[in-house]
Amino acid sequence: MEQDGLAQLSDQEFRVLQTFLEELIGVKLTDAKRALVISRLSKRIRELKLPNYQSYMDLVQRDAAELQVLFNRITTNVTQFFREYHHFEYLEQTLLPKIMANPAHNSKKKLRIWSAACSTGEEPYSLAIFLQEFFKKHPGWNVQILASDVNTDALAKAKAGIYDKKEISGIPYNLLKAYFKLGVNENAGKFKVKESLQKMITFRQINLVTNGVYPITDPLHVIFCRNVFIYFDKDTQRDIINRFANHLHQDGVLMIGHSESINSLNSANNWKLIGQTIYQR
Repeated sequence: MEQDGLAQLSDQEFRVLQTFLEELIGVKLTDAKRALVISRLSKRIRELKLPNYQSYMDLVQRDAAELQVLFNRITTNVTQFFREYHHFEYLEQTLLPKIMANPAHNSKKKLRIWSAACSTGEEPYSLAIFLQEFFKKHPGWNVQILASDVNTDALAKAKAGIYDKKEISGIPYNLLKAYFKLGVNENAGKFKVKESLQKMITFRQINLVTNGVYPITDPLHVIFCRNVFIYFDKDTQRDIINRFANHLHQDGVLMIGHSESINSLNSANNWKLIGQTIYQR
């Protein structure tokens, strides 16, 4: 059978794609994702005038640029500003006061946070807004956010920092007015984050499933990795949280998504649940 002139994705081709993506970026495509794969890849295959999915798989295995296109088409980007606000409340009410009261941290006045699956930027910009507001009362701190994703299309949008009205709907008006400016010309009707936020954030592509080390030098106080573990199997989850442990301060925390848990992973780092989807070693 064919759809729009393209042969259907065979069972064998889907199995090859499942294995390929899981090995390279850790994403575990269930059989329920098959329709999504077809909808996202069929158009690309027709654009390239390829006869079938197998020929596309052959291409991505020899063409790094097309491999990135595949990653970008398959990875899902669902996010919003100030999502899961209890994490921000924990920062404000518990973690940041604790960090400032710790002489080892207070003497350096450096705060380092990693948004480990930043998607199109809503999470790191929410953090930047929140932290600018918080540190108005506690000046002198150097705050830096690392924001990473495997999807280069999502990262490009994040770096640009331009959002439409629907995307910024969750931002209170006073914060929208303080940290965004209205677009002009081709961006009329859109909102762009101000430079003061962009200066706080370093965007870069990082594959959490890489065999190499994460490109992080300074110890981190917080790692946000929300709604990502649901796409990985338990072995991959365990490997990632063990890597995270190597980059966190002893009193640093890991924040994950509302539907996720690492309690069953039996990690060597003995993570403990200290708040709603908030963990510490």
